[in-house]
Amino acid sequence: MPGEWLVWAVAAALVCGLQLVVVAHHPEPADDEPDACTKPRYAQLARSSGAVGLLVASALLCIPIPSLPLALRPAWVVWASAGLVLVYVDARTTWLPIRASRVTFIALLAGFGLGMAIDPGWWPGLIIRALVGAGLAGGLFFVLWWRSRALGFGDVRLAAMTGALAAAGSVQGWFAALLAGAIASACWGLGTTWWRRRHPSVLGRTFPYGPGLWLGPWLAWAWISLG
Repeated sequence: MPGEWLVWAVAAALVCGLQLVVVAHHPEPADDEPDACTKPRYAQLARSSGAVGLLVASALLCIPIPSLPLALRPAWVVWASAGLVLVYVDARTTWLPIRASRVTFIALLAGFGLGMAIDPGWWPGLIIRALVGAGLAGGLFFVLWWRSRALGFGDVRLAAMTGALAAAGSVQGWFAALLAGAIASACWGLGTTWWRRRHPSVLGRTFPYGPGLWLGPWLAWAWISLG
């Protein structure tokens, strides 16, 4: 319904704006960290024209949200706003700022809580699936981070949030989101490598894994809906 979409869109824009403020005041990484000297500054990203695009995108991403079960809608609004800003910063810097990750995590918890308050029939299944999904996805990425260090620990945090959101809807959604996220991340990495080879002046040794993880639940939702 158009009226309900507008409510979610306004909420998403407000959360997106709050997240941008957090990013703007986030401390910069130490100079000896990988790619730290070549990354755009957080304040610059949060106050650029891209920030306006994020506000618009977060509102547009809320268009399909009224088609979800009522208990899941607030958490998806968080993913479309705070989560969007978080992975945008990762895409531009290869960093997932810890404070912005915490805001996303807290907002996601609040979204789950609000959803269950609106529709108590989802209690306790939603929270159990979300906790198990977060633990399994976060645990999997923790092992990958610990054994290979090919990922940053921010990706472990984001994977846990991805698992929580995807599993809250269904177990099938969890598997689909992790698979879709892995494929999207691999494509993102190949695209990044191709771009750097064509533009040698673009520095950087790592590529962001976060955008693919964030896309996973959206792709899984589309996949399950169309299937």
